[in-house]
Amino acid sequence: MKKVLVKALTVGVLFSLFLSACQNDEEGSADISSFDIESEAAFEATIEEVDLLSDAGMETLDEEPGARLTRDELLDCAEVTKDTVNQIITIDFGDGCEGPHGVVKSGKIIIEYDGRMKESGSYRIVSFEDFYVDSIHVEGTRTVTNVTTEENADNSISFETKLEGGKITFPDGAFATREANHLRTLFWHDDRRDNYATLDGSANGVNLNGDNYEVNILETLIFKRGCRDGRIIIPVAGVKQIIVGDRSAIIDYGDGECDLRTQITTDRGDVVTRFIRPRGRR
Repeated sequence: MKKVLVKALTVGVLFSLFLSACQNDEEGSADISSFDIESEAAFEATIEEVDLLSDAGMETLDEEPGARLTRDELLDCAEVTKDTVNQIITIDFGDGCEGPHGVVKSGKIIIEYDGRMKESGSYRIVSFEDFYVDSIHVEGTRTVTNVTTEENADNSISFETKLEGGKITFPDGAFATREANHLRTLFWHDDRRDNYATLDGSANGVNLNGDNYEVNILETLIFKRGCRDGRIIIPVAGVKQIIVGDRSAIIDYGDGECDLRTQITTDRGDVVTRFIRPRGRR
């Protein structure tokens, strides 16, 4: 009888622990969802896409017949118009075309510039005309100023970037807004797939739930161009904090591997491993 009782108690304790673990995991997942992680990732990845496209547009100013520089494949399905008198570059994706890695873009990116991309002190103002990345409508004004100094690595250029009136809208009409100030450093190599960009700074806005949010980069974020071959468009390293109201969460992107794995820690102590796929992106 005692053996039966002990066995029953043991099973009961194990079952209680199992339920508790499941409940904590569910609470942790629910806790994370309040930070609108996938939409935040969509905004971040889409702005990085815009930066890569405007970089590619600026590079076309250096194109010469027989030159070693080849046009960036990101522009393969776009019509690029250069007005060097008024210093305006227009990248037109028309009604929609599929570029590398299955990304579909439509509409126009308009770049007003002063100076070449790699010249310290040069700047560009990027705006949009009915522009979409995949299913996401992109709005706002992006100002990019070259702040490269002698302290930069030989194969790098640094930019102060500002986003004003940033807004992304999804097919269902839901939207998020953003104002941002960052330092973006681009490291380039002979093979563009070896290029990567680092990002530091902060952003704020209103998320899809209508809540005010802040994003602070705690450890430099790294975007690897080569990871896009596997459709990995989120950072692959670095740490950032998201604050929504009186709540906060920290997202750790790992050590540079091309994957979607992140570790998210909330201010309640919940730690969740999550694979982040930006909302609305392929």
